[in-house]
Amino acid sequence: MYDGLLLDHDGVLVTIDDGSTLAEAATAAFRDVGVDDPAPDAVDTIDIRASREGLREVSDRYGVDPDRLWRARDDRVRDALLARVREDVKVPYDDVDALSRVDTPVGVVSNNQARIVETVLDRYGLSRHVDTVRARAPTPGSLDRKKPHPTFLEDAMADLAVENPLYVGDSESDVEAGHRAGLDVAYIRRAHNDNGSPDVEPAYDVEGLAEVVDILRAGGPR
Repeated sequence: MYDGLLLDHDGVLVTIDDGSTLAEAATAAFRDVGVDDPAPDAVDTIDIRASREGLREVSDRYGVDPDRLWRARDDRVRDALLARVREDVKVPYDDVDALSRVDTPVGVVSNNQARIVETVLDRYGLSRHVDTVRARAPTPGSLDRKKPHPTFLEDAMADLAVENPLYVGDSESDVEAGHRAGLDVAYIRRAHNDNGSPDVEPAYDVEGLAEVVDILRAGGPR
């Protein structure tokens, strides 16, 4: 029986960006540290796929401090995404009300910054459904904790004192992270991944959060 529910944030609870916002933020971050015309591949390196190794490589290439570049990047991303929230462009999915039927502890685990996730949850009144948030700090060290590493999931499980939660994600890295944590994963279909087929097989392939809640309330794995 599942004793909790873990949820990814972007793409599960709230809509995702088309990528342009993050790319523009990354470009602006380079300018903040004195690099006026970064190469497209350098921008890509500190975009959503960022790693510590990639950050170090582009910092060495341009002779900038990696900690300073990353903080500029994360500050720019925060400002850009929260602007999208204020503009009602980044919004909750229509089915988030299904969380009101969940009677187990709930955690949110995200590769996004914790300060962004917490602000978005508060803005849309979703915090009342959530007992813990585990996500990135705006530091290069936080990149080592990103999914598919299971760290955020394991930390959330410890916060909630649960042993067998169901995890809901929208990407292959989510499925992989869940497997590494020893959890069943529900791969949720949204507009951005409707035709996706993760190489790692999830326990469930669901159309929305209402279906997730039905699985929980049914008492556990089928």
